[in-house]
Amino acid sequence: MFGTTVTVVGNVATDVVLRNAQDGSPFVGFGVVSTERRFDKKTESWADGNKLFVWVTGWRRLANGAAASLKKGDPVIVNGRLQVDEYEKDGEKRTVVKIDANAIGPNLAFCTADAQRTRADDVIPSYLRSVDLDQLSGDPLPPPLSAVAV
Repeated sequence: MFGTTVTVVGNVATDVVLRNAQDGSPFVGFGVVSTERRFDKKTESWADGNKLFVWVTGWRRLANGAAASLKKGDPVIVNGRLQVDEYEKDGEKRTVVKIDANAIGPNLAFCTADAQRTRADDVIPSYLRSVDLDQLSGDPLPPPLSAVAV
C-alpha cells in the first residue's frame, strides 16, 4: 500500500507516552507542533505564522528510543506516513493529522545529542559495522587523500 510520506520539523508539544498494544508491542504517541516563521519587514523582526499540529505514533524499537530520548519542548524531526482522520465530537466535525513514524530524532540545529546504542548486534547491520582493513590484508593502508581546490 502506498502512502504519502512527509517530514515535519517542530517541537514536541505533549508528553511522550509509551504504551503496549494488545499483542505486547510497544508504541509511543506524542504531539508535534511546527510553527512557520516569517520576517516582518515593518518591525524588522521574526514573527510566528501558521501552526501545524500532528499526532505522531512510533512502534517497537522506535517507540522505546523516542520515549527514552524525548520530552515536551524538545526540537524534533519526524518522518513517516501521513494520515488525516475526520471525526465528530459534540456535533462538531474535527480533523486530526497523524504521522505513523518510521524515523524520529532530535533537530541538531537546536540541540545536541549523545547517540547510545542498546545492543550493537541488533541495531547496526553487519554491512555498516566498521572493519579494520589493515587486519584483513595484513598491509598498512596509505594515508588518506586530500583534495585541494586550485
